[in-house]
Amino acid sequence: MESRNDLRAAVDRSRLMIRLSVIGGLLAFVLLALVVTMGIIKDSFAGSDVFALAVVPLTLSVLFAVASLIYGMLGSAAAIEDEEKFLLEKRKENRALNVEEDVRFTAGRSFENYKKYAPYVVTVVAALGMALLLFLFSRYWQVRLGGGPKPINSLNSALVSAILMLLCLFSGAFFVGQSRQTAFRWLRPMGSWLVGAGGILLGAAVVSICNHNQVSIDGRLAQVVFWLLAVLNAEFVLNFVIEFYRPRTLEEPRPIFESRLLALFTEPGGVMRNMADALDYQFGFKVSGTWIYGFIERSLFPLMVVWALVLWLFTCIYEVGPDEVGIRERFGRVVSETPLRAGVYFDLPWPFGNINRFSCTRIHEVVAGENEKTENAGKAEKKPEVILWTKAHASGENNFVVAVEPEGIQKKEGRDGVSIAFLSLGMPVQYRIREAQLMDYAYRNRDPEVILKRISEQVATEYLASCSLMHIMSDGRHEAADAMKARIQKLADAETLGIDIVAVNLLGIHPPVEKVAPAFQEVIGAMEQKEATVLEAKAYAAKILPAAESRARQIVQEATSYRYRTSKVAEAESLRFGKQLRSYLAMPEMFMLNSHLALLEKDAADTRKFILSASLRNEIYELNFEQKERLDLVDADLGTLVNKD
Repeated sequence: MESRNDLRAAVDRSRLMIRLSVIGGLLAFVLLALVVTMGIIKDSFAGSDVFALAVVPLTLSVLFAVASLIYGMLGSAAAIEDEEKFLLEKRKENRALNVEEDVRFTAGRSFENYKKYAPYVVTVVAALGMALLLFLFSRYWQVRLGGGPKPINSLNSALVSAILMLLCLFSGAFFVGQSRQTAFRWLRPMGSWLVGAGGILLGAAVVSICNHNQVSIDGRLAQVVFWLLAVLNAEFVLNFVIEFYRPRTLEEPRPIFESRLLALFTEPGGVMRNMADALDYQFGFKVSGTWIYGFIERSLFPLMVVWALVLWLFTCIYEVGPDEVGIRERFGRVVSETPLRAGVYFDLPWPFGNINRFSCTRIHEVVAGENEKTENAGKAEKKPEVILWTKAHASGENNFVVAVEPEGIQKKEGRDGVSIAFLSLGMPVQYRIREAQLMDYAYRNRDPEVILKRISEQVATEYLASCSLMHIMSDGRHEAADAMKARIQKLADAETLGIDIVAVNLLGIHPPVEKVAPAFQEVIGAMEQKEATVLEAKAYAAKILPAAESRARQIVQEATSYRYRTSKVAEAESLRFGKQLRSYLAMPEMFMLNSHLALLEKDAADTRKFILSASLRNEIYELNFEQKERLDLVDADLGTLVNKD
């Protein structure tokens, strides 16, 4: 049985727990309000995404402060109840009453139930709240335009971040130190996350100082902090699951929402001690008491330090590749402007020494106009996709103004107005670094690629403003590329970029995708249909006209031949009739006999012929003209005819 002094001490510790929780919760809430105001609502003051991310650990600090406050209130009530039980038993006012089973004493049961179930609820709420905050930050970064915020005064931002960082670190260290006592163990999560917020605010102060020196590291550091917080959030989920399988052989006051990873850097006593506590808690027995763990604890850290030192010394070795040249730097300054050739060199270790390497033979490229997607970069080559004008195929497009030749009513009426149109294109500009001007490229220009891209867009804007739409989209592309290449090279030399323009290519020339491209596609389709119809008509004309001309020549030739034949035959007939007339007039009987015989010989050659005598009706003579074609009087048997008479 505990003494009254022990019970009174427990009551005092619980009340102190309540006061510490209230103080820590109010401090975390005030810090949270300041960070939200200066980092999110008016982000131009802090001008840092890292500063805004401090909202996450401060929110968790407020949540854990509320949990520890309820823990202290219930613990205080339970301690007062135990004191009342002690007094009742001591006074023995009612011997028949069992104070352990008295229904009036419920604070102890409530406190035990809270210690048993509340950690699970707090862990789930912390995991969900942290996931929601990280999701909102990721969405904010995705939709934000124009890059990260810029502070109005970087030095003021650094000062405020440093002050908030000190408040978080000192208060967090105090609560973590106070939590070394078992009665105040629930203060440790709040203190650990306050220390974590202090670390993030320290990074925000460094970012502000870098911004003052024209060095931007906010975006990269914010991404690192974001993923570290995501890992700590995943630890909440992992602890929640593992808690159901942990052995219960040891009494452990550590709540499950206490981060083991964060404790490695926030709790006093060293990393190995914190790891030992985590192993003892997880396995349910004193793992830290074994000789293996003792050996690892004695030798692991010195070995890690030695390996870290060796790895750091290896940063003294630098290699310049076969197609590269190097510039040696020490403490951020160039030692010699003479380029280093291919080989292995030694210098001071990082970050005190460095050799920047550049390739003066490799072809570099910047894309002006539109930024083509690079989803398939580094993957196996696939069949190229057919992309139409009406389909968005680039992450960003710049529309250029081009001229349009007057047509239709404007051309017929002779109007003087100028028609313009918008044109989107991608213009990859390939260049090579001049070795003789390597210092100009590497150090005398802050970002040569950005400058080259802006020069290219300027040249494209100037050239396209004086060029017609159909000319640049058809046969004028190569001419425009050559002209732009010469102009870009001239401006790059004027800016002393130290580069040689290798090629300028005009790719993806099309009208703006959103509204103009569909209508322009219809116009181009109509023009193509018009050209197809014209070509079909020409093909039909080329087919029909020669055939008609040939038929006309044939008809003319046939008419000419018929005229010639008819006239010549008529002349021959006229001559023949004239000769026949003279023959008839000379010997009519002989002409008629010859004509009669010619008729029988030629016209009636295939007809069987019979000769009938006028006086001798019974005598019939058959003449056969098949043997001889000509009948002469000397062949006739005239004597026979005379004798018969």
